Amino acid sequence: MRIKLVILFLLTVLVVSAQENSWLYQVNHYNFIRYDLNHLHNFGNDRYSRGFLAKLEHLAKTGEGRINIVQIGGSHIQAGVFSGQIRTRLQQMNGEMNAGFGFMFPYRMARTNSPYGYHIRFTGNWQTCRNVETRKTCTLGVGGIAATTTAETAELTILLEKENTLDYSFNKIKVFFDAPDSVYSVSVDSASVKKVIKTDDYFEFELNQLTDSLNLKISKPAGVPGSFALYGIVTESAPNGILYHSVGINGAQVPSFLRCDSFEKQLAALKPDLVILGLGINDAYSKKFSPEVYEENYTELIAGIRRAAPETAIIFTTNNDSYLYRRYINKNGQKVEQSLLKLGAKINAGVWNMYEVMGGMNSVVLWEKNNLAQRDKVHFTREGYLLLGDLFFNALMQNFESYLTNKNQLTQLKK
Repeated sequence: MRIKLVILFLLTVLVVSAQENSWLYQVNHYNFIRYDLNHLHNFGNDRYSRGFLAKLEHLAKTGEGRINIVQIGGSHIQAGVFSGQIRTRLQQMNGEMNAGFGFMFPYRMARTNSPYGYHIRFTGNWQTCRNVETRKTCTLGVGGIAATTTAETAELTILLEKENTLDYSFNKIKVFFDAPDSVYSVSVDSASVKKVIKTDDYFEFELNQLTDSLNLKISKPAGVPGSFALYGIVTESAPNGILYHSVGINGAQVPSFLRCDSFEKQLAALKPDLVILGLGINDAYSKKFSPEVYEENYTELIAGIRRAAPETAIIFTTNNDSYLYRRYINKNGQKVEQSLLKLGAKINAGVWNMYEVMGGMNSVVLWEKNNLAQRDKVHFTREGYLLLGDLFFNALMQNFESYLTNKNQLTQLKK
């Protein structure tokens, strides 16, 4: 009996020790979710993903270095809850790894919802264009949205949400723009500015101190013709840590981002170490969905990403299980799953199979019954998006832990 107690004690110590050393986050348990399938396919086996994981290891252990992540998608991402949860978990991995909020845009100009985390007030007359508005002709960037003004003076005021889990006060801001006639200037209160950099594509302001709000003034001389196009704003707070850019447009498909002429140039300016792609729920929202066309479009988009950031790692997220028109099971979810697994293996990209982790075909009904999915059986509730964010984070961390284990084993073999 005494030997059994000793063994039980040792096993308990080992389990507690393993938990303490784990990067995984404890999530709520539902019997329909496949936690056993929650991992990344095809990640960690190529130079792109190994480079990202090595950089993450260095940052987590030393607190030094910068990792830039860009997540691109449709309405799941524009809402900012799913991507925001991943941002929060990563920036809390090992104490202080918060390098700022990342990409922002005044979406209300386009009469669409603003992501959770911030507000941007504006003055002046603006005309907007999104990459899903195919009847409009406009130049677009990495954000898939633009706002143009010809007013002599316009203002933007950035206000951070007090409810943010982390403090996203910033001391650096980058404004992506296009002013073909070069008559516009962008300015902030001169007393708060430490340094200003202007290129053909953006204004960058380094501030004297951290702030949770900032007023930007966009102006041109009176009576002078010209226009100013805004493509996005990036806020940062530290040279080290993780900067997480969330880029989503309601209704976006893969071709939507292929329409963005300045996509590659602006993505290159973000210097991504990891790009997370979640496009497909809108592509597959049709009985005429073609996996072949979908794969061709995604291949073209990936080629552009590789040109902009040759060393970046890439992770696909598959579609969630969903319904067509609230009435029919959308069997295209399985087709997208297979297409992305095929593409991931072909181009050395990881795949997070949200479809199978949710529980597979028709599992969205169970998510709805548990207040995790909305009645349209396409979108999720806030609680559902938070859970998805935690599941993705755990899948990435499980992969990260495997990378560390394998690396340590190789080190021991060499001794």
